[in-house]
Amino acid sequence: MKKFGLFISIALLTAFVGCDSDDVEDPVVPAVSKPVVAVSENTPTSFGVEWDAVDEAAGYQYVVTESDAAGNTSEFCPETQTDKTSLRFDDAAAGAKYTVKVKALAAADSQLADSEYAEIFVETPAKGLSSQTFAFTVDDPVGYDSATVKVEPSIADETYFFAVVKSSLLLDKNSNAIIEMLKKDIEPESLVKGEQTIETKWLDPETAYVAVAFGYDADRGASTSVLSRSEKFSTAVDPRMSIDVSVMNAGDEAISAKCVPSGSGSYFVTAVKSADVAGMSDREILDAQLAALNAEIDKSGWDAVAAAQFRSGTSNYNASGLSIGTEYSVVAFGVQKSAAGKAEETTRLFKANTKTTAPEAVVGFSLNVIDGSQLVDPQVGKAAVGFQFEPNAATKTYAYGVFYETVLEGGYSDSDLIAMMTGDPASMIDAATDSEDNFRGYYVFEWGERVVVMTVGLNALGQPGPLQKKLIEITEDGQGGGGNEPTEPIERGDASLTFEHQIVDGGSLDPQYSGYPTLVLQFKPDAKCVDYRWAEGLVVNVVEQFGEDMLLSTLFLDESLKNTGSASDPGLTWNDRSMTSNDVGGTIYFPSVLGESFDVVAVAFDADKLPGKMVSATVTFPSSLDPASVAMKIPTSSVVRSYKQITALQLMNRTSHLTRYDLK
Repeated sequence: MKKFGLFISIALLTAFVGCDSDDVEDPVVPAVSKPVVAVSENTPTSFGVEWDAVDEAAGYQYVVTESDAAGNTSEFCPETQTDKTSLRFDDAAAGAKYTVKVKALAAADSQLADSEYAEIFVETPAKGLSSQTFAFTVDDPVGYDSATVKVEPSIADETYFFAVVKSSLLLDKNSNAIIEMLKKDIEPESLVKGEQTIETKWLDPETAYVAVAFGYDADRGASTSVLSRSEKFSTAVDPRMSIDVSVMNAGDEAISAKCVPSGSGSYFVTAVKSADVAGMSDREILDAQLAALNAEIDKSGWDAVAAAQFRSGTSNYNASGLSIGTEYSVVAFGVQKSAAGKAEETTRLFKANTKTTAPEAVVGFSLNVIDGSQLVDPQVGKAAVGFQFEPNAATKTYAYGVFYETVLEGGYSDSDLIAMMTGDPASMIDAATDSEDNFRGYYVFEWGERVVVMTVGLNALGQPGPLQKKLIEITEDGQGGGGNEPTEPIERGDASLTFEHQIVDGGSLDPQYSGYPTLVLQFKPDAKCVDYRWAEGLVVNVVEQFGEDMLLSTLFLDESLKNTGSASDPGLTWNDRSMTSNDVGGTIYFPSVLGESFDVVAVAFDADKLPGKMVSATVTFPSSLDPASVAMKIPTSSVVRSYKQITALQLMNRTSHLTRYDLK
């Protein structure tokens, strides 16, 4: 219904457009920023909120409502304007719930709109808590990584917990939420009594903090008073060297990062698993790395460790041998030699987080169709299909299934099929240690029957790769009018190219190849074509015989068939744009190819690596060569890729070897 309604709306808009040129949509008026509100006080009889001043705000408007146990709301304070950035309400009720809404007001001549309301919820403590309150005095000046705070409790003999917390962590939190957040840091030995002057170290420079304190009973694990908090204060600028750490690339088992120090001192950088430092503060991470460094210094000496691991100036850091699909932190800090010959830090910790990638498990397959009468247990009048599965290097285990064609009509999603195929761990095949070399034997079918073969692989993390799903028809040639064609058309782009070809004497390029026929190809890609692939030595009219999807799935999209120039390359390979010079490529053939004909097929790829237009041409070699016949302008520096002997002009069928079972 929504789609139908949208269609009607568009149709009406199209029908009436131009009827009234004065109908113009109202322009969107920009608004001032919404305040970020935090609870500043919360007692059984009062509460307060505060926010940072909003740029371009002429003032603020607020309203407060109260909710009862049934969720009904009533007005506690009507809409009121103020030029302050804090509010305090002294007539609150114990155990009551309040909602405070604040918005920033735009100046009348600013051409801006008022902000939306920001809101925060405050629940006042119930009666029965201690009347303990706290006063704070923050020593001035505040350091760049430390602050000294004097805490004065109103009741000297009651225990309490004290902490210095980043102000940003308290935004949108009421007192109860702040206490819950801090409970994980409370140990019996961290509780104090009476007036205390406490220095908190390892704070972040140029950061706003707040001191908080509340009574606490460690035996009950509960607060005994309301929470008190100081005014906000900020740490100073850190005058020491800083290190900008940025991750450049994360691969399956490697990370590369760039470190840019602000000064000339030495520094250390490494990568640690995020799981190994979970819950640790930056200081704790730094201390652990210092301890490891000093253990190495004790073993190998300062000079050896410094030469191998300490850096200066801008540098690239590369970590290898990492775990796939794993979160890492690249950490760095300044370091120097202490009087005792140990490594000591000269800066705070700097870090950047990233995650290694996980290679995708993909399992292809090839097949061979024979007459069932050839089996040891003959199946007369039947077809026997042998499946050779081809897991890629990322595949640790895999599953496969052979289904009737009706499985495609069952409405199953790929995720449903993957879950079904991998649900029993005992049925998974270990790709590396399979005793059958991933040849899964023969299946018996009726001739002409259509079946669906599916495979799915799991990588080292147990993550499933894409479901490979192919419909095959059992015919004597194993193809069946496109036997390995995908069940769904291959996704295509709209990149295109053309090419011209010419046969010349290789001596025109290099005297040592005089008398060798050379095929020169000039490619002309369009603007959307960023890469292309081509193959030579295919049967004439190969596209018409087998179809584009067949050629894509069995040749051009198979990365293992890329021509590397190696003698071990399979006979049928594809070449890509990198093998050309100015989009010209060439192959030198042995003279035995003279008088023969074959097809050259090329396909364009766009920026998303989608195959686009496929083009082909039939190349007919003359019976003899004219050494002077060179019509194209051929760059001789890199046009000659390789030379090959053509002994059979055919589309090669990648089938499995039939050696595992005795045949009649």
